Amino acid sequence: MQRNNIEHSSLTIGVVAGTPTDTRFGLDFLAARQVAGVGVSISSSPQAQTQLQALGRAELTERLIEAIKSLVENGAEAVMIYCNSLSGAVDLQAVHAAVTVPVISPLDVYAELTRRYRNFGLLAANCQSCANIEREILSGNPSAKVIGIGNLQIVEDIEDGLSPAVIVQQHALDDLAAALVKSGVQILILGCTHFDYFYEELLSHCDGIRLFLPSERMLAMLQERLQVAA
Repeated sequence: MQRNNIEHSSLTIGVVAGTPTDTRFGLDFLAARQVAGVGVSISSSPQAQTQLQALGRAELTERLIEAIKSLVENGAEAVMIYCNSLSGAVDLQAVHAAVTVPVISPLDVYAELTRRYRNFGLLAANCQSCANIEREILSGNPSAKVIGIGNLQIVEDIEDGLSPAVIVQQHALDDLAAALVKSGVQILILGCTHFDYFYEELLSHCDGIRLFLPSERMLAMLQERLQVAA
């Protein structure tokens, strides 16, 4: 169990992610905003996480529910599923029904985006995640167009500590953004919480396209739900 303790925060948010690195990124995100957090991961590496998604949906959902319950036992008053791949591979309705605290995932944020955009670019950790996010977008906007790419090597390079500049250059992410603009894409979703790591570097190369991360909106939605519950 990973934890950050922020004395000034009256709220503790749980972070459940696919790998320890994702979990740490989530806790760092909260700490930078003076929010206390406690975290847990459900796999040991990006490859192990991808293999985990091959489990039956029911089994993976139960693992997630147990992870969330452990966070609640450790003081979490709300939970962020800080992992796109995991969010799309489980039964989120069953998760909400089984736990006693508000739970938010990146898919909740993408559902909002479908009302504002029609042409989406999507960079995800793997093709399973791409398909799940695309399904969420199309369920909210059947006329949406999605150009999606899954690349687990980017995730592994982040875990190995390659610099953001090297990752953007090595995987030609600046060229990808430029190509998406030519295809009419309005917004490029970084559909993996690992990708916060190179967001600022890629942003400096982007022109004519919005680069989007779900983390800020996830936190805001959780805080809104807690206020309503209070």
